Parts: sequence; C-alpha cells; structure tokens
Amino acid sequence: MEGVFLRKKFNVWLFLLFACGLFFIGLYFFFNITDPTATGETLTFLIMGILIILVVIPSWLLNYGAFIHIDEDSIKAKYHWFGKIDCKLSDVTFAMPQVNTLIIQLKDGKTHTIMGVVNSWHLAYVIRRNMHFESTEQPEMLIEKLNNLKSAKKKGLIYVCLGVALMFINIFVAVFLTGEREMHQFSNGDWTIFIVMCAIEIITVIATFYFAQKTGKNNVPIEKLKYEIKRRIIETQPLLPGFVIAVYTDENYMGRITLFGYPNDNAVYYSVQEFASDYTLFRAYTSDVYDSQEDLPADFKALIDITNKVLH
Repeated sequence: MEGVFLRKKFNVWLFLLFACGLFFIGLYFFFNITDPTATGETLTFLIMGILIILVVIPSWLLNYGAFIHIDEDSIKAKYHWFGKIDCKLSDVTFAMPQVNTLIIQLKDGKTHTIMGVVNSWHLAYVIRRNMHFESTEQPEMLIEKLNNLKSAKKKGLIYVCLGVALMFINIFVAVFLTGEREMHQFSNGDWTIFIVMCAIEIITVIATFYFAQKTGKNNVPIEKLKYEIKRRIIETQPLLPGFVIAVYTDENYMGRITLFGYPNDNAVYYSVQEFASDYTLFRAYTSDVYDSQEDLPADFKALIDITNKVLH
C-alpha cells in the first residue's frame, strides 16, 4: 500500500507571506540607497523579511518527494525534510492514525510521527493487520499499567492548567506591585520587582511547557495499551458456547465475532461480542440463521480471521 501525502502545489497564504518577506527586504535596500544614514532604523525590515522567508521556504519543502510504501514484510518511507524509515513489519510494535498523521513505533523505542498523510487510517490498518504481536502479559496487568498512565496524564494536565493560570497571575501581581505605572515611570524598586517577576514568569513558562510535553508523551503509550488489552482479551478469553466454526475481529480489535454452525448441517449464525467500560466482553448481538457461509454479509471479507489463535 502507498501513502498519500497532502500536496502543496500552490498555497496562496504561503505565497503572500513569501511576497511580504521579499517586500521587507526590498524596503531595507531601498531606504539604504535613498538614505544611507538610516541603516539602524531599517535593519528591522531586513530581519523581519529574512525571518518570514526562513519560515515559508521550509513549509513549502515539507514532505517534498515524500513517500510511504508498505508491503507484506516491510515499511519504507521518506517524510518531512530528513525523516526515513526502512524496517521490517516485525520491527513495528504499534501504529496509530490521527487526522493527516501516522505514528509508527518500533521495537528499538523510536517513534516516527509522519504529518501530512491523507490516508493515515488505512495505512495504520494495514500495519496492524501484518505486524507481529508479542505481548504475553495478562490483561489485568495491562489494565493496571493503563490506569497508572491515565493518572499520570491527568496530573500532568492539572499542572499545565495551573501553569497557564500562573502566567496570568504573575502579570497581574507585577502590575499591582509596581502600582500600575508605565515602564518609563518605574523607580529602582519597581525595576527590581519587574525583573524578579519576569524571572518567575520565565520559570513558569518553561515548567508549563515541560509538563505539557511530558503529558503529551503519554498519548501513544495509552493508545498502545488499550490496543494490547483488547487484543489479549479477544485472543485469550473463552469463547461463547456452541459449535464454533470460525472467529473474526477487526484491525482495532474492538470486538469479536464468532461464527457458529450445526453438526451435519450447512446452516450458520454469528454472535458479536463488544467491550464494556471495564474491558469485559459481552454478547451484543446474535444474528439470524443463514443457509450457508456464502450467505453471510459481505463485511465478513474485511475481517481478520483469528480462528487459529483462539482455537489452540
């Protein structure tokens, strides 16, 4: 399967930004030609123009020549400016799709976050169908790990919210302590207060970004554990009673479909099991009886056959 990237053939806003950058640079040279003594005042135009162009050009070049190729055994990809993947599917431990983003986690601990992928969901499904699943931990242990990660993420979000609130509180405190005076009216004492509050504000901003980054790193492990828990339960929990012919699931292991039959008869029916909030499987639906497997809904062809893993 091939990845489909967003192509920026022509972006009006990036073009306008680029034109603004060139305009500011042109103003710098124009003013320096007409008034050579104005170099200091016009230097701002040059700096702004260069900064704008330094932002626009990398944005234009993002994912230039990018590709993702997935076959039965391997993944090869080139993405962003310097990102590359060349590995076996057996080296992949998890794949997670987001809107126009594909996240691939490898056994060596490296995580590839590929942005600008239109068909990220389909690519993740293909990877999940073919990657090797080696988890041997019991679902109870995995659920405990998941709860711990969720708790850590919740605490991190609280710290981030407190940090954002403190940013504004620091500003109000600084204004109050300096008597709401303008900076040109500051006394020596006001400047001391201002410098101290600026230092506190910088520390608060750094701490807030630290906790935000640390909290964000929990997202992939949490989704991975959810996947592992559901897959382990589906592959290990006892099946519903009956004459079992086959067992199916989907790429995300959101539930289990068990196909039943009757001795010495071609008639079949199936039961759908889904997960409750505590990760226990319950029977959500039982179909009518079909004359044979050929009469089953066409959706069955898209499911993953896990009969050999369950009936061992």
